[in-house]
Amino acid sequence: MNHAAMLWFIASFRNMLKCMDNKSKLWTSCFGRFWLIKRIGITLIIFAALFILNNALPAGAVIIGPPLAAPKVTVPSRKVEVGPLVTAIEIRGNRTLTESDIMDAVFSRIGDVLIEEKVSSDVKAIYALGYFEDVSASFESFAKGTRIIFNVIENPVLAGISFEGNSVFSHKDLSSLMKTKVGEMLNFKTLQEDISAINDHYKKNGYVIARVADVSTDPKTGILKIKMIEGIIESIALDGNSATRDYVILREVDTKPGDVLNEKSLAKDLRRVFNLGFFSELNPDFEPGSSPEKIVLVLKIKEAKTNTVNFGGGYGEREGWFGFVDTSLNNLFGTGHGTMVRAQWGSTLTTYQLKYYYPWFMTDYLGPRTSMTYRVWNTAGPDIYGNEIRDAMRVGWDVALSRPFREYFSHSLSFGSETVLPRKDSTLTDAVTFEPYVSDFIGYSISYDTRDFWMNPTEGKFYTVSVRKGWKKTNITTNYTKLGLDMNEFIKLAPSQVLALHMGTGVGYGDIPLGELYWCGGANTVRGYFPSEAVLGTRKLIFNMEYRYTFNEIFQGVAFYDFGNAWGEVTDSSATGGGPDFSQFLSGRGMGLRLNTPLGPIRLDYGIGDSRAFGEGIVHFSIGQAF
Repeated sequence: MNHAAMLWFIASFRNMLKCMDNKSKLWTSCFGRFWLIKRIGITLIIFAALFILNNALPAGAVIIGPPLAAPKVTVPSRKVEVGPLVTAIEIRGNRTLTESDIMDAVFSRIGDVLIEEKVSSDVKAIYALGYFEDVSASFESFAKGTRIIFNVIENPVLAGISFEGNSVFSHKDLSSLMKTKVGEMLNFKTLQEDISAINDHYKKNGYVIARVADVSTDPKTGILKIKMIEGIIESIALDGNSATRDYVILREVDTKPGDVLNEKSLAKDLRRVFNLGFFSELNPDFEPGSSPEKIVLVLKIKEAKTNTVNFGGGYGEREGWFGFVDTSLNNLFGTGHGTMVRAQWGSTLTTYQLKYYYPWFMTDYLGPRTSMTYRVWNTAGPDIYGNEIRDAMRVGWDVALSRPFREYFSHSLSFGSETVLPRKDSTLTDAVTFEPYVSDFIGYSISYDTRDFWMNPTEGKFYTVSVRKGWKKTNITTNYTKLGLDMNEFIKLAPSQVLALHMGTGVGYGDIPLGELYWCGGANTVRGYFPSEAVLGTRKLIFNMEYRYTFNEIFQGVAFYDFGNAWGEVTDSSATGGGPDFSQFLSGRGMGLRLNTPLGPIRLDYGIGDSRAFGEGIVHFSIGQAF
């Protein structure tokens, strides 16, 4: 039990017995009888409360009070005989605040019966004003009653404000958030609001660990010292990557040791690492550092399968009977490089393709995250252009260099060449003859990408603007130009449901080769049509909408609607077209299934064209989302 409280209780109980023993007038009067009974009740209640607190609180327990300190309530000594009524109230120790400002917080009034619990509440109310380092109360006998004296020790007038441990925001930035000002008396209540404002400002800007750790006032200088702990990253550790080398992951993380942890920056880093396509799970964890202001960032990783070998065969309208072998190494020797080799042979079509992806290509000269993709192909077989079939040999290559700039933006430069020849050993009797040509091109595109997961996005946008300049070489050289705009948006409807929207448009000018014309109708444009039913043109406008429902990590269901067309012909080395005629547009609807694999989603769609019944739909098989 508190020693002062115990002494007060003993003194009160002794005085009570003295009054009873001497049969004083106070005992025999009605007022005295009421006062005595009330005195006994109050004394017993206080004794019981102190007894409970003394036995309920564990040793060393601390009762948290107002910020920085707690008021000291000085219980008046009973050695001084005082009357039962309040006859005066006085404030002592105030130098800056007026007595009236302090008295506004006091509930006791002259003429009231002296109730010490009420006085104790007054002390706490005065302290709650926030201007005092200490508040206490004492009693004096005055005018046949009691004078209540509230003794206050004011907080200092601030000579300055200093911050320690802040690196993200300057002294000026943090001071501007505070209502506490230099030259004014320190107010604990206002200071608590300032602390909350500073903490909220850090969290609003992504610094979720940063906080005000300590506040103190130097009594000699009158300077308010505010100590910050911002959460400095001491080191970054990786846990779980056995196939992927550490540098492949860490170079995608812009957050470095010595930086202050920022939730927003870390989220972007994790997005880039996850979109490498090498991991099925990626979670950050935090461990204590070597000092209270430091932490260790741990990336817990679960690797996915990145290397695949596929083989099989089938029958297609263009290919006839065929077999194929695909080898895909998306994380070659754990370096992040990727290669794909595909071979297909059949009764009418033979093709060989090689693709090599080089991340962080010549970064000393081209900048960080510059990537290079190289492709080469050799294909022999028929190409179906509407009702026209060309049995051709195609040998070509292309190179694309891509580099991000700013936030969410990237640009790409591509160039390549393809030689197209009539196939000499063609067995197709309905194939048309054509003049051999060489098609060279150079292209440039700018993209805006906020998608969360590139292979299978659940939210975000992906916009691309592109231009392509080409030259067609026969016995003469002609040229062409293509301009394109693609817009994709992904809206999360629920944790497992996504609405995906796409709009693609393009326009071409000049002598555009058949292989460079726009298509509409088929697996990647308007589903529900065979390749032989596709329309070609120098203009295109295509709309796609998909509702995607994810059942689990492997399977995803899709319902879709497509609407679009391609129009305009190449005539006399110039493209003609005009505006869209929506009455000529193709439409398709249907449903599909996605199977998530290391290569990306394997897509199986059942599309129904606008002139077909449900049972007359067409099955489309491909890799990757439609958009």
